[in-house]
This record gives sequence, C-alpha cells and structure tokens, in this order.
Amino acid sequence: MIDTFLFEFKRRNEEIMDSTREGRISGVDFYQLAIAQLELLKKADPDNVSYISRQAEFYHLDGYLRKAGDLYRRVLEMDPIILVSEEEKRLVEKFCPILLVNPKECFPLKDVVAVHHPSKPLIGYHLFWEDDYDFPDDYEPCDHEEIWVQYDPEKEEVTNVMCWFHSRVLESKEAVIEARRNQQRAIVRIEWGKHGSLLCGWENMHEPLTGVSILQWLRETYEHVKKGGRVPSHPLKRFWPKGFEGTFEEYTDFSDLIDPLKWLQQKPLIYKTKWVNAVIFTHALLYNFHPKMEWPDRFYQSIEPEL
Repeated sequence: MIDTFLFEFKRRNEEIMDSTREGRISGVDFYQLAIAQLELLKKADPDNVSYISRQAEFYHLDGYLRKAGDLYRRVLEMDPIILVSEEEKRLVEKFCPILLVNPKECFPLKDVVAVHHPSKPLIGYHLFWEDDYDFPDDYEPCDHEEIWVQYDPEKEEVTNVMCWFHSRVLESKEAVIEARRNQQRAIVRIEWGKHGSLLCGWENMHEPLTGVSILQWLRETYEHVKKGGRVPSHPLKRFWPKGFEGTFEEYTDFSDLIDPLKWLQQKPLIYKTKWVNAVIFTHALLYNFHPKMEWPDRFYQSIEPEL
C-alpha cells in the first residue's frame, strides 16, 4: 500500500505546485505546507542543518518571528559563524559595489550587511531600503535586496557580478568589465521605489524565467508606479509620493551615487557563514526583513532542467 500512497502523494504534490503557480493556492497556505514537509524531514534527518534553516525561513515568511528566531539560532549553534579575518574584511571593502539610484528615489538606504561565503570566493551584499513602494502593508519595515560579487582570490579581480531582480538572479559579463574598470567595484543601477537591481548592459538583457526583456519589464513597472502602484490609497502611503512623476526616460535615470562602503565602515556588519538569513536575523538587524535567497546557486538550481 505504501507504494500506492507515495504515488498518489507525488501526484497531489504536482497538482499543488500547479495550483500555487496559477494563484489558486496562496503563498500563506504554501508556507504551512512547506513547514509541515520540513518537520517530517527533520524527524528523518535531525542533523541536517539545511532543513532547519529552510523551516526557519518559512516561519519567518509566515510572520512567526519568535519561532523563526529559535530555529535560526539553532542553525548557528549547529554550524557556527566563522570569524572574519582582517584580510577578508579588506576584500569585502575592496569589492563593495557602488549604487546608482534615480534622483527622485523616495526611500533611503538604511543598512548594508556583507556576508562572505564560507568556502567560495563569493561575497553577498545585502541592502536594506526603508521600504518598497508596492508593499506598505507587509509588516516588513524595509526592502531587502541583494548583490553578489565573485572574485579571483589570487589576482583579486572580479569574475562575476550577480544581483536580485524581482525574484530572479541576473548576471552580465559587461558588469565584470565595468567593475574591473572601476577599481574592482561593480556598479549597480537601482530601480525607483522598488529597488530591483540592474547590471551594466541591462537594456539588452532578458530575465531568465520568462524571457521578458528587462526594458519591457521596466516599462510596465513604470506605468504601474506612475499610477500609484499596488494599494495606492493605503494609509501608510499617505506621506509617500502619489506615484512616479516624470517620463520613462526620467524613470531610468540612474545618476545619483550611493556608496554602501560608507555604511560598512560606519557599522561593519560583516560575517562569514552559509546561513545568511540566520545571521541577519540574529546578529545584524533590529527590525524585521523579508528573507531572500542566500546564495545565487539556489536560484540557478531551481531553473535547471532535471536530468
């Protein structure tokens, strides 16, 4: 009987996945399902840190912050944070990207957290903006965005630049060339109000999930935020701009410079661990944030076809 049950379970999971993609099952319902799934996996393999970390993320996403915090702390007890050396701090500062923002940007940058991968020459720079223009009602008093810089440890040169763009990871060879011309500091353009990160050559790029051009995506977003974005009449937006005022050319004007290195030098939130969300939650920020993909390989694995 167990084989029959497992076959039916697999079929139901496929139906759940389809319904979630189509929006017939909400994210909240999916979070609870994932929590239950991971609870079973923890029973089967209680020493698997990734199960505990993933479950913490889903509790975090679902708003159960104390439960998430307990699990995040457990993750770091099982796999402790590694001491960052002075040399690694130097590299974190050396490769810190520079941000170009729209002159009309309505939210300030609040915090910057840098996390060096424990076994790869890869640094994640986590940006926390005051809010996201579309989400005043998510109970997350910031907008969490990410940039990853991969480097050659011998030559101390940038070898790849990746960034988070609306649940996608973007990368470009042009960004690497631009970084090398800029003393190994990548330059990242920041979308007005929503803070999607854009790399050099974005005008000719396509996002990797649907193939939609970034230019088309930004045009649609421009029309969206021009009208006030999501929930335009929400009371928490009453002191925000009523919408983006200006042309599309003005919307894609990235001419104001912000240097996150100043944040890291004034408040050196620099860590070395695989468990990024855990360290940000327990060691870095005093406010809630949206847990996001810790390292870009998680995204790439999810879009690779199964062999």
